[in-house]
Amino acid sequence: MIVRNSSLRIMKRTLKLVLFFGIIFTVIFCITWQNIHMYLVKKRMEEIMMKRNALEKTIYLLNMELSYLKSRERITRIATEELKMEPINYRDIRYILY
Repeated sequence: MIVRNSSLRIMKRTLKLVLFFGIIFTVIFCITWQNIHMYLVKKRMEEIMMKRNALEKTIYLLNMELSYLKSRERITRIATEELKMEPINYRDIRYILY
């Protein structure tokens, strides 16, 4: 009977230690997992922000090119120099047909 009680106590004590360290390990694992996940999310956000910045730069440059292509001075120069067109006056317009 004494041997059973002492072995039972040892088993209870061992079970308590296993549960205690299991809980400690679980808490440490969850905290570590959370930190790793936050690091990965932060890294992904930085990649997305870099892509966004590159796209914004591209949009800015394309808008600059578009404004240059749409400029009246450029269109007038191309029409007169390259296409040999002449500017029209209000006297040249006789009828406007739609």
